[in-house]
Amino acid sequence: MKYSSKYFRMLTWSGVAILSNWFSDANAQTADDSLNIVKMDQLGILAPAGSIKFPRQNDAVSFAELLPGTPGVQVTETGIIAAAPLLMIRGINTINLKTGPTIYIDGIPVKYSRELSSFLSNYEPTRFGFLNINDIRSINVLKDAKDLSALGGRGANGAIYLTTDRGEFGGTKIEFTANTGFLRASYKTNKMGGNQFKTYLAAYLKENGASDDDIAANPIFNPSSAPYNNNTDWVDMVTRPGRYNDYHVKLKGGSGDANYMFSVGHMGRTGTIEESKFNRTTMRFNLDYKLSSRFEISNNLSYSNTGSRYSEEGYNWGVHPFFTAVTKAPFMNSYSYNDEGVQTRLLANVDVLGKSNPLALVQNMRNSNEENRVDGIISGLWHIEKGLSLNTSLSVSYYNMRESQYRPALGIVADRNRMRQNANRNSSEFTFIWNSYLLKTGSWSGNINYKGQIGAWFETYEDKALYARKINAGTDDYETLKQGIVDSASNIRFRSNLNRLYFDGNLDFFNRLSISANVNAEGSSNFGPKGRWALYGGADLLLDLLDRSKPNQLALRAAVGRTGNNDVRGYYQDNLYYAISYFGYGGVYLGNVANELIKPEFTNAIEAGIRLSLFRRRLDIDAGYYHRTTKNLITFRNYPIELGIDPQFENSGTISAKGIELSVMGRIIDNSKITWRLYGNLSTLKNTVDQLENGDIIRSMYNVSGIAREAETIGSFYGYRIKGVFQSAADVSLKKADGTAYKPGDYIVEDLNGDGKINELDRQIIGKPLPDLYGGFGTGFRYKHISLDAGFSFAYGQDIYNSFKQQMNWMGDYSNQSPDVAGRWKSASDPGNGLSRASYGDPSSNGMAADLWVEDGGYTRLKYLTLGYDLPLKTKWTFIKGIKVNITGENLLTLTSYSGLDPEVISSSDPLLRGVDFGASPLPKSIILGVKVSL
Repeated sequence: MKYSSKYFRMLTWSGVAILSNWFSDANAQTADDSLNIVKMDQLGILAPAGSIKFPRQNDAVSFAELLPGTPGVQVTETGIIAAAPLLMIRGINTINLKTGPTIYIDGIPVKYSRELSSFLSNYEPTRFGFLNINDIRSINVLKDAKDLSALGGRGANGAIYLTTDRGEFGGTKIEFTANTGFLRASYKTNKMGGNQFKTYLAAYLKENGASDDDIAANPIFNPSSAPYNNNTDWVDMVTRPGRYNDYHVKLKGGSGDANYMFSVGHMGRTGTIEESKFNRTTMRFNLDYKLSSRFEISNNLSYSNTGSRYSEEGYNWGVHPFFTAVTKAPFMNSYSYNDEGVQTRLLANVDVLGKSNPLALVQNMRNSNEENRVDGIISGLWHIEKGLSLNTSLSVSYYNMRESQYRPALGIVADRNRMRQNANRNSSEFTFIWNSYLLKTGSWSGNINYKGQIGAWFETYEDKALYARKINAGTDDYETLKQGIVDSASNIRFRSNLNRLYFDGNLDFFNRLSISANVNAEGSSNFGPKGRWALYGGADLLLDLLDRSKPNQLALRAAVGRTGNNDVRGYYQDNLYYAISYFGYGGVYLGNVANELIKPEFTNAIEAGIRLSLFRRRLDIDAGYYHRTTKNLITFRNYPIELGIDPQFENSGTISAKGIELSVMGRIIDNSKITWRLYGNLSTLKNTVDQLENGDIIRSMYNVSGIAREAETIGSFYGYRIKGVFQSAADVSLKKADGTAYKPGDYIVEDLNGDGKINELDRQIIGKPLPDLYGGFGTGFRYKHISLDAGFSFAYGQDIYNSFKQQMNWMGDYSNQSPDVAGRWKSASDPGNGLSRASYGDPSSNGMAADLWVEDGGYTRLKYLTLGYDLPLKTKWTFIKGIKVNITGENLLTLTSYSGLDPEVISSSDPLLRGVDFGASPLPKSIILGVKVSL
């Protein structure tokens, strides 16, 4: 396909001008059945170096799964069913607010991250399962300074614009797409077998004080005891191959006055953990029509229903199906035994070693979501006169989610006082937007072209949630809130309004120099009267050093911009009183003192670059540098405890992110029979905390902490450094935080402050979760009716805290462990090879967060490999316009030194708690078969 500036047209949403490419062949995008993912040049002068075409034949639940390898976007995925990938555009720019980009779907802004935490420890379901990828027409990534400044308080984390397909002139065209596939994940883990674990367990009991007689009397070690002489593959019991099916029908067409697109689709996908699944049904209707030569109307209407069931795959080890399967004794059985030692068909309860029954976790414990979403847009375009138009639009979005959790007692370890649990939460979101702008285009003397736009945006948003939980019903038979003891209940409601006045202008001089600028004033009710209004703006310059009409091109660009993050919902501008129990009586206390000066976080960005097109546009190169500085971070100040108030939030702190970006596109062969293209892109990132007036900010998850500290990478792992193992009592030179001495076999922790005690003052930076380098590369080949596409993504320089591996070497309870624990410290004469002693309950905190478990997380992954074939049709088949078959393999190859299940790790979207591996499902290898029939 050949790119030409005449095939670019302007799309304007919310006062933001972006460009999306349309090819000379109206059916080009359909013909190769792929989706263009690209950030376009401001004027469409140069082809997008490094743009990616991702095949639609894949098992993606949301658009975010199409983005790995996209220039400037770092994507981290997970194999957990319907979980949201982590997206990062040019670094992290906040500590306490959301870090995900704003997503615009046909102009409607949608937050990438949800406000409410999941019922599970680190699971964040995607908010974009409602959007069928077959309905997406283009994806545009906004990361440049001037573009993002037009988004005001929504642009600090970048933005992604999605447009859905629309009708086109001609008779009705019908497209039917069917995909089916198989997914398989590798859960191979280094663990002990049944006999090996029994040997270890006997030694473990003895090392913790049991006598030989105690061990001999324990029925676990009785070779004739049926309940303890099995050979159960627990991992095989809770894992499975996944399946994927997707069916989609699209009708589109139009006349000179009206164009329409209607689609309906259904998708079902099962996860690689037993009983996990996701289903989606979508309908969409887009209509564009002309009332007259001067007035046009567009309508978008969509509805979706999604449902999912999933398991705990975070740090709640007691109900983590895979972790429990790995650490449960293989000599146990999933079914119980009667008094005569005969196996029954009843699920076994929690075993004598304190482990849940993995089969009970996947069969009986249920976590599920059901979502419904309706979006509607109506817009009108009035061509007042040549070069002058007025556009106005109204959009309404309603989203509802029902979440439920059922946790029985049989086979599942109690959580403190909870043996059983039923919990439900109903939440909803409503958004109403009115946007109008006046657009003027024209030229002066034929050499200066101009565009000016002025508009207003008004938005109201509300979300609310009702939550209730009851525990310890009489039996497992009640999967309802009608039974049990009320444990907790809550009612949340949040409202916000946003007003924006904006202006955007562009001047193009002699087809050589383009200058653009925008400014917008934005008021958000998320802040007090003294911080409510903010001013954003930006400008960019593009200078063509060569004639734009010539094949070879050379252009210089530069941009500045100010954007922000106004996603605050803490009511910090108000006095807040919190409920508290006081000697059995209800009371309140003043927790927050109103701060009317709180305002959004502001991000100032500068960038510059060069773009080349050489050898008659056979080679495109784009290279640039960016530097982003975020000021007025919303952090908190601690006050003396005597004042009795919580930490008070204020604007203080600075973060910076900088790097270089390089994209290359090469058209090796480009003729009517054969095309072969290669692309590649890379981005570097240095993301540091420059200033924190109130000192370090530390957050913890399980036993792992992340820190924001001046001059350090944001979210760095914060823990202890291990120097070895005390070999004998004479070697013990340190004391614990409580003043007692360590014992031989305990880890030697680096005493950072030299006081002879190991406590929190000895924690230090032990790794970082953000990459230094990331990007992608790939190729596309076409020969007559055959096509072959491949795409890779990579990331290097990041660390992973392998909490799963730490648990497999912890030796603090009766869990099955890694065979590596054979090298633990046993005595001064048997010091092992670096692991601590085995001590029940871990009295010396050898399971502390330490550099021993930090690993290099770098990887290169083959994201997809697609072979396609367009069937040549006989002329008599006039009712069939085309048939294309595809086979796609995903995640077929990963190159990494990381020892865990997968180097792509999602522990949290929190900027300080990333990169911790709790043994979640790895990305599966998948084979997808697809057929597309056009009528």
